[in-house]
Amino acid sequence: MNFEKLKQYIKDSGLPNFRIAQVREAVFKRGVSSWEEASNLPADLRAKLDKEFPILSFRVTQVVCSRRDRVAKALLTLHDGLQIETVLLKPQDTWSVCVSSQVGCALRCAFCSTGKMGFKRDLTQEEITDQVLMWYQYLHKEKLGERISSVVFMGMGEPLLNYLNVVKAAQDLSNPDYLNIGARHISVSTSGIADKLHKLAVDLPQANLAVSLHNADNDERSKLMPVNRRYDLDELKKALEEYIAMTGRQVLLEYSVLENVNSRPEHIRKLADWIYSIKDNYLLHVNLIACNLGRGEKTDERVVKNFAAGLKAMGIGVTIRKSMGNDILAACGQLASQRK
Repeated sequence: MNFEKLKQYIKDSGLPNFRIAQVREAVFKRGVSSWEEASNLPADLRAKLDKEFPILSFRVTQVVCSRRDRVAKALLTLHDGLQIETVLLKPQDTWSVCVSSQVGCALRCAFCSTGKMGFKRDLTQEEITDQVLMWYQYLHKEKLGERISSVVFMGMGEPLLNYLNVVKAAQDLSNPDYLNIGARHISVSTSGIADKLHKLAVDLPQANLAVSLHNADNDERSKLMPVNRRYDLDELKKALEEYIAMTGRQVLLEYSVLENVNSRPEHIRKLADWIYSIKDNYLLHVNLIACNLGRGEKTDERVVKNFAAGLKAMGIGVTIRKSMGNDILAACGQLASQRK
């Protein structure tokens, strides 16, 4: 919902300012999914808002829930008929939302289903924030809790190729007048668009940065991630050094382990060497995940644990991230706008 435009509409209509506070309370506190539910507003205003300002900028086509994990995935149909997916998950004690920033993706990483769709278009600021608002409504409706604690830009698309809309959406989400999600609970994941990291450090200095690395050999990384031909490991290294110097924030290096592709001892050595070559490398932390290969299939956990042990032996900070939602194709790299 474009709240700024709605506020202006209320002012232009000559309505009292307290109506703005009532709208905010209904939408961002009570999580109403229709204006009819906003009982604190007069009936005639509810009817006008229903006609002029739909709460969500898309239609929720389908929601599927995992039988294994606390994960739900929604298929959303946009105003032009294109579709995206977004995920709600509870990895520990709080709810998190994984949002998409584009319809499809132009980067075509070898292990990612979204890339196989190709690129359709960027999402608007409103289409991004509405994904979080939709899940907020869902939590209230299903009585699963009343708060979304974190948002990760790790869904469909490359966030830094839709830079302005992603930054504006992140700023809106952390606005106390909106959903009031702390800036340090918002994470942006990039495949390594190096020339945008300086701007990100300026515009979202408190947000968390995750870089999808997946290989520390230029030739091999280019095969997995064609974006490396444009922004190679040397350029990414320089951009990370500048980002860390500007923000003083820890950066996560995402590494999806594929057996016999990027999991051998030489890959561990090259990754450790690349990290140690970066200034202030103590602020880099490797986040390992078993690569999702298909419904219910992923890289053997023993391979991931061996990789983690090898990094730890070389003094590298590493965490193995739990993969969730694999059974409903909601895990990393599996979003692809498919009706299930």
